[in-house]
Amino acid sequence: GAGDGGVALRVLMHPSVERVVQVELDGEVVATAQKHFGNIARSFDDPRMELRIQDAIAWARQEANENPESFDACIIDSTDNPLVSIWSAEFYAALRRMIRPGGVLMQNIAGFEESGQMENMLRLRVQGGWPRTRAVVMATIDYEHPYIGFLSSDLSTPCPGPAAGD
Repeated sequence: GAGDGGVALRVLMHPSVERVVQVELDGEVVATAQKHFGNIARSFDDPRMELRIQDAIAWARQEANENPESFDACIIDSTDNPLVSIWSAEFYAALRRMIRPGGVLMQNIAGFEESGQMENMLRLRVQGGWPRTRAVVMATIDYEHPYIGFLSSDLSTPCPGPAAGD
């Protein structure tokens, strides 16, 4: 998700970030963003950005096996209801293996009206090895209503606050 580069742009604003890997299923989404939303898509020009055009679920499974505990954080920016069926406990377990101890998993879930989707996503996370998950309410100018995100970590406090210096 996040094929426009906006999430990566925000992450790359932090000087402590050494590397961002973005996995996008459809290269045309990236190309369209670069053509029409250059101010956002400029994140793709950052030398710390690695763009991979492929299925993110398959990539996560492979990455978890080949490079376990190699990421500090994972951000999933996909809230489309038709996509709810692709999420599985196995996918969340792969992400758990990819992320270092103390790392975090953040995912946009939905608006307040999507309680069934939120319950399903929470159940899958717990089954996938993320027992410490909390809901985070986010407001953004991009959407007309607040969104819910799930923040997960193995830390006793899954959302300790911003890192010093960021």
